[in-house]
Amino acid sequence: MRITLLCIGKVKSSWIAEGCRDYSERLERGLDFKVMELPASKEKDSDRQRADESARLFAAAQKFDGDLWILDERGKGMASEAFAKELGKARDDGRSLTFILGGAYGLTDAVRSAGKLLRLSDMTLPHELCRVLFLEQLYRANEIIRGSGYHH
Repeated sequence: MRITLLCIGKVKSSWIAEGCRDYSERLERGLDFKVMELPASKEKDSDRQRADESARLFAAAQKFDGDLWILDERGKGMASEAFAKELGKARDDGRSLTFILGGAYGLTDAVRSAGKLLRLSDMTLPHELCRVLFLEQLYRANEIIRGSGYHH
């Protein structure tokens, strides 16, 4: 099972970047895992920026087989254990997973409708914080599956 996180831009905040590095390294030790960062749009208008970034994220996602999950505030909330169960099912079925995390202005409706929507929080969060939060939850889910004791 391969897991890919497609996201926009490099993380600018040093403490978030450190968290992303830490969880990515942990994930890479136990899984076929990769983060792909696409450059942020240079468009000045927020609607054009969202459209440009969404189109490039969706095009990149087409290169991967398996299930597509969209990280979006309109998605379904899921407890860590339920997320682990979904990952475990995908692993057992031999399916790869691709996750899309949009930029600062989110994603277009077309991208949102292309996969399973997952909400990380009821609160609105900056996209950089969403990245480290998601990486931690992905790591946590993997550790739940492994029965490591990380999740208690």
